[in-house]
Amino acid sequence: MQKSHIVILVAGALVAVGMITSYYGARFIAQDIVYNEGILNSTVPIHVPMYLDPAISETAVFVVQSEGFSDASLVAKLFDPSNQVISTKKIEQKNTEVEFTIPTKGTYRLELENERQTEVHVIVGLTYMPDKLLISLNYLGQMLILSGFVGVVISGIYAFKSRKKAQLR
Repeated sequence: MQKSHIVILVAGALVAVGMITSYYGARFIAQDIVYNEGILNSTVPIHVPMYLDPAISETAVFVVQSEGFSDASLVAKLFDPSNQVISTKKIEQKNTEVEFTIPTKGTYRLELENERQTEVHVIVGLTYMPDKLLISLNYLGQMLILSGFVGVVISGIYAFKSRKKAQLR
C-alpha cells in the first residue's frame, strides 16, 4: 500500500472523528437554549422567558441575531425574577452575545424592542453560559476536520509527485 493511501485513510478518519466531535459539542452547547424567532416591529416586542438557577451555572448569556438591523433601532432588556431590569443593551451588530451573572434563581425574561417603524427578522435566545469543556470539544472537532483536510491535500500532492517521478523513469 502506498504512503498516500495511508495518509488519505488517516485524514478521512480525522475528518469523520472531527465531524462527530463537533456535532456533539454543538449539540450539548445548544441543548438548553430557549429562543424565539419572528418579525419585530415597533408595536410588539419579542419575549424569551427562562428559568435560571445560579446553582447550575453562575453565568448566563443572551443572544440576538438580526437581519436588517441597520434600518432598525433594537434594544434588548433583561429582567430578573422580580421584574427589575438588570441589563440593557443597544444592538449594533448582526450577532450580539451578552454574558450576565445570575444573582438569584427564578424566571428571567429577555425582551427585544424596535424603536423604529421598520420590520426586522430576529432570533433571540437565552441560556446558561456553556462550560469551557463543551466549547473546547467543539473547537477540537473543527481542528480535527481541518487537520484531516490538510492531510488529504498533502496526500494529493505526494501522490501527484510520486506519479510524476514514476513517469520520468
